[in-house]
Amino acid sequence: MDFAAKYDLPSSLITRESFFNIGGPHGFMRWGIYIFFAITLVYLIYTLQKQIKVWRKGKEELRTDSIFKRVWMVIKYAGLQVKILKEAYAGIMHASIFFAFLGLILVTALIMIQDDFTELFFNIRYLEGNFYLLWSLFADICGAVLFIGLCIAIYRRYITKPSRLDTKKTDTFILLILLVIVLTGFITEALRIAITGFPAFEVWSPFGYALAYAFTWINNSALSVIHAISWWIHMVLSFIFIALWATEKTGHILISTLNIFFANLENENPKTKYAMSVIPPEEFETSESFGVSFAEEFTWKQLMDGDACTRCGRCQDNCPAFLTEKPLSPKKIINDIKDNKDERIPKILEAQAKAEDPSNMDLTTIDTKALVGASVLEDEIWACTNCGACMEACPVQIEHVNAINSMRRSQVLMEGKMAPELQTAFTNMENNSNPYGFAFASRAEWIPEDLELKSVAEDPDIDYLYFVGCAASFDKRNQKVAIALVKILQKAGYKIGILGSEEACCGDSAMRAGNEYLFQMLSTQNMEIFKNYGIKKIITTCPHGYNVLKKEYPKLAAKSIDSNGNPLECNYQVYHHSEVIFDLLRKGQIKITDALNEKITYHDSCMLGRYNNIYTQPRDLIKAIPGTNLVEMSRHHKKSFCCGAGGSRMWLEEDIGTRINQFRTKEAQSTGAVKICTACPFCMTMLSDGVQELDIKNLETYDIAELVYNAMAK
Repeated sequence: MDFAAKYDLPSSLITRESFFNIGGPHGFMRWGIYIFFAITLVYLIYTLQKQIKVWRKGKEELRTDSIFKRVWMVIKYAGLQVKILKEAYAGIMHASIFFAFLGLILVTALIMIQDDFTELFFNIRYLEGNFYLLWSLFADICGAVLFIGLCIAIYRRYITKPSRLDTKKTDTFILLILLVIVLTGFITEALRIAITGFPAFEVWSPFGYALAYAFTWINNSALSVIHAISWWIHMVLSFIFIALWATEKTGHILISTLNIFFANLENENPKTKYAMSVIPPEEFETSESFGVSFAEEFTWKQLMDGDACTRCGRCQDNCPAFLTEKPLSPKKIINDIKDNKDERIPKILEAQAKAEDPSNMDLTTIDTKALVGASVLEDEIWACTNCGACMEACPVQIEHVNAINSMRRSQVLMEGKMAPELQTAFTNMENNSNPYGFAFASRAEWIPEDLELKSVAEDPDIDYLYFVGCAASFDKRNQKVAIALVKILQKAGYKIGILGSEEACCGDSAMRAGNEYLFQMLSTQNMEIFKNYGIKKIITTCPHGYNVLKKEYPKLAAKSIDSNGNPLECNYQVYHHSEVIFDLLRKGQIKITDALNEKITYHDSCMLGRYNNIYTQPRDLIKAIPGTNLVEMSRHHKKSFCCGAGGSRMWLEEDIGTRINQFRTKEAQSTGAVKICTACPFCMTMLSDGVQELDIKNLETYDIAELVYNAMAK
């Protein structure tokens, strides 16, 4: 459609003069602006280089593999704003600013390409006629959207003031500089339109055109002066804004994008999502320190996390520890690490620059505030349940849990600092291969005589190994779950075996509590047994065991050897019992016939849901029971609330704030359900305790295996 035809002008006249009132297209500023741009880039590169120098004091970590996947990460999380848009109000605000800003960059780029390339070398101008009109409209819309987005941001930050936002001077600076840039852009445009006599085609710049009427009472000579001042303010502030992209003031624009590019690609795949790092076993013989006691002991990417954090508070809003009045805020802990890094590493760089042999410097002599105990409090790192809600919510891919657990490693392995009850659990794991303290020889005593369940040592010809886990082996309530599962599998015609007294704790609690040495001892023992019996398929009822067998065991196996000096192997598939039962029902190997006629709510285990994306199978099993009414809690699926037992918290007392299990139990009660369904022994224990502690009548907790078995055709 020829929009320009209605103005009865040649296309070449439906345009605007480049550098209008600033010397014209052949004036100094055509080239002078590139001097300003060069100065901007030099400063940007200089400040970014300083940041990189600080990050590189962290430990090495490979984050440059799979370039195309990393580019897609940037497109997905930075470009498409996938996580940001999950919150309507804040998402729309941020998307308005982000996409409008990108649009204005495109608008400016099109001017540069025409003026300094197509016109200069080929005498081709495309910003005229129809294209100019559409370009003008697009520019005005982008400017208006940016202005609206900034107004929403100002209203939100200074009027409604959500508790998760801690406004600093730098936040005010960013908003003010952007607001002045967009306002001077519109003012400069309006003044140009007024000076040139309101050309009819300039209505395609509707906001500038309307604003131009505010200046009709001023003569052209004065308008030209005001226009020049506005133009210079707009130009200078725009370049200042870009120059500061690698500093704290506006740094998250560039650094957050880099952080997304260098994100952990494993977290994009449920098979490896949120897997913990594993210390190479040989380091226990050679290394002098473990975990993180000083900022430089984080990896360079973990140091970058602190500078990438936008302090949006989404992690904090989803953290069960924070929401139950614990001292932990994931946002605060990342920024406290950053502050410690900003204090310590420049001093290290300065000291090394003066030293004759920087490689042999004793960095512990650098006088700075302690990391744990001063910058980060011990109660903060031990309040974490490792639920992963912070990482699920973070729009810039910060890995809070690994940072916290790295500090736990230092506390346990280097300082020997831990709660007495956790020390007891460790001792029990060392002596009896379970945290409860029961004799390892009694691990199979839960089996009733009529179950016909043998150990693999007695009968190695099995379809599945049931890795029972410590809870189902020793906790009487969870033993009922184990019995129900075995009966379901036997009904489906499968032959199941267990390891019995040869089974050791999976080691998840030891690993997540910072005792990596104990974890490796337990996991190596289990992997050797799996290998000896040629185990190919493993079923677990515990998501913690499921997750660690699936993710951390293979990581350790790739770096370790067994007691005979041979490479460890993980040649097995591991399944959670909810997956297996759902598959049996889908294939018709079991039948659900008995009606329940009750309202049930399902609690997502963090390790099953967020860590492994298993959400639908347990819910579909509940729905398959005739008469059930599945109701969701206020927080469910990826936003589900932790039971409070993860991250080794199962073995620690909870004496600060509201008990997490009680908080979650109240959410379940509010649904009106009479049964809480779980698929995790820790969740079973915590929610059952919550019901008892709150003295809630007519509310019981069951595992999905129990519900299915009770409703099955026998």
